[in-house]
Amino acid sequence: MTMKQVDPGVETTPAPVLDVAGLPNDLMTAVKFTAPTDEDMTAVATLRAGSEPWKTRGETPEDSLKALTQLKPYIHVAKVQNQVVGYVTVERDGPVPGAAYLRNIVVKPELRRKGLGHVLLEQALKAARDMYRKTIALRVDPSNSAAVSFYRKANFTTVATVVSKKSGKLRLLMSREL
Repeated sequence: MTMKQVDPGVETTPAPVLDVAGLPNDLMTAVKFTAPTDEDMTAVATLRAGSEPWKTRGETPEDSLKALTQLKPYIHVAKVQNQVVGYVTVERDGPVPGAAYLRNIVVKPELRRKGLGHVLLEQALKAARDMYRKTIALRVDPSNSAAVSFYRKANFTTVATVVSKKSGKLRLLMSREL
C-alpha cells in the first residue's frame, strides 16, 4: 500500500465579530498599527480572502496567507481594541521608479465607509515617507469606481493605464507626491 502525505493546510479560525456599536467615534485615534504577528497574519489572510478582488477569484484564506507571507515585512496591521480591522501593504519599490508602492488597503467589511480607509492611507503615506520616498504609486481596477474616487480625493492622479500581468485586465496606475 502506498501512502501519500497530505498537507494539513493552514488552520484558520473565524475572526471574532467586532462590536461596531462599541467602537470609539474617532477611529483615527483608536487605531493602532503594528507589524504583523503570526496570529495577525491568519486574521489578515482571512480578511483578504473575504474581500474583493480575491473573493471573486476564489482565493482561500490559505492562498492569501501564502501570498501575504512574502509581503510580511511591508504589512501594517490596523487594530482597534486588539482586533485586526484592516491592513495596508507598502513596498519601497514598485512599478514607478523611485516611488513607494501601495499594494493593498483592506478594511474589515463592517467598518467600511467609516473613515478607516483614510486612516490606512495616512499610514501608507507615513510609511512611504519613512522610506525616504517622495512619491507613492498604486494600481487600481478602473471599474472599481469607489476606489478610484477614494484615491482621487486623496490627490492621486492617473499616470498610465497598464495591463495586469496576473489577470490581463486593465489597471489605472495612479500616483501622488508626498
